[in-house]
Amino acid sequence: MQRTYYTVFALIISISFALADNLSANSWSSDDDTLPEVLPKKMRDKSDDEIQKAVFQAFENQLKVISEYTGHMLDPESPYGFFKDEMPITNARTSNPQSDLIFYNNAIRGFIAHNKNTITIKWVPNQVVTELGWKDMSVRGRYTFMNASYFDQGKYHIQLQDVKYLASTTLSENTESYPSTVPKSSISYKSVKVSFTGGLPEILKTSDSSNVKHFIEDIVFQQVADRVVRDTHNNITVAIRQVIKPYVIIKNDTDKNFPGTNGKLSSGNVGYSISNTVISGFANAEHKLKKVTTKMATNTVTADVRTTIHNLDGKFDFKLEESKPTVGKATFTVSRIDVNISFNMLKPVECKAEVVVNQPNVKYGTKLSADIEKNLSNAFFDNVKIQLSTDICKALGQIIKPGK
Repeated sequence: MQRTYYTVFALIISISFALADNLSANSWSSDDDTLPEVLPKKMRDKSDDEIQKAVFQAFENQLKVISEYTGHMLDPESPYGFFKDEMPITNARTSNPQSDLIFYNNAIRGFIAHNKNTITIKWVPNQVVTELGWKDMSVRGRYTFMNASYFDQGKYHIQLQDVKYLASTTLSENTESYPSTVPKSSISYKSVKVSFTGGLPEILKTSDSSNVKHFIEDIVFQQVADRVVRDTHNNITVAIRQVIKPYVIIKNDTDKNFPGTNGKLSSGNVGYSISNTVISGFANAEHKLKKVTTKMATNTVTADVRTTIHNLDGKFDFKLEESKPTVGKATFTVSRIDVNISFNMLKPVECKAEVVVNQPNVKYGTKLSADIEKNLSNAFFDNVKIQLSTDICKALGQIIKPGK
């Protein structure tokens, strides 16, 4: 079982697969060509500086996503967004120098009949691209037309063919910064037919009526675009979660399977063993990308990452092999663990992780000498540092697959 902390770094490095449909109407995917470890080979014709900037941006965006979804704190309240088939459109009075055309009791129908619904995750330039398509949509209501010499009232019917919604929203900080509106240009269509039950002629091109054009393209499309961006927000949030889920999100703050250790205490010939270690506080992790260094001539794209984990605590069992064996339990706290990682995205075996444990404190439930307590505590925290530094690099080597 891969441990909670190490899998965080697996997450950081590579999110690279196409997702199966979890909803029959949705297709979610990650644009693998925008992954930080893939960008160098996709950009071989670019300079080191250009590659470096692109990799930095893609990797930084991944770290933001990881930070946002750590511990499921920002899960959507409802798992998926959905459409109601009909949506009301506000009453509108459209005017030009020759006439006024008023639309009221308006409603647009056809939302649930979409024939396309795709969400594509792009790690650079930090986008979620959402596209929906409808073969037919219709707007119905009542109208009043008037000019200097003519007055007409009745019902109208607008038929739209091949309607498409295409919009980009922010990938990182999706929940906190998600927009409530997108441009009306996010909605497009192939053809239109507008009919009136009174005396107005049928319209097949919006350019034939500035009133109709304004109502459809400025009022209806803006309200539809805003409706879609709201209703698809949860789907986008879930899609992002699905993209990173196989690489393990910190589902639990506590690791109940941290490995133990054994050996001889440095103060003498006393053997010891530490087992049943439980560590809590992994959700208090902050990840920052310090820099990316690129030298394509030597096949090197080195990322330096700093991770800080605050307020860890836990417990462990111990046994001392003295003349009379001592068995006991201990609790511990750690103010902060600093981890500095440097690895080559194009050759992940080139990896170094340095771990520093700050302000550790251990309390023993069994009476021990001060010397034994000090040395047993040092042995415990040395094991923590060894496990973190070794397994982080091991995880990176297993997960990064450059040049897909």
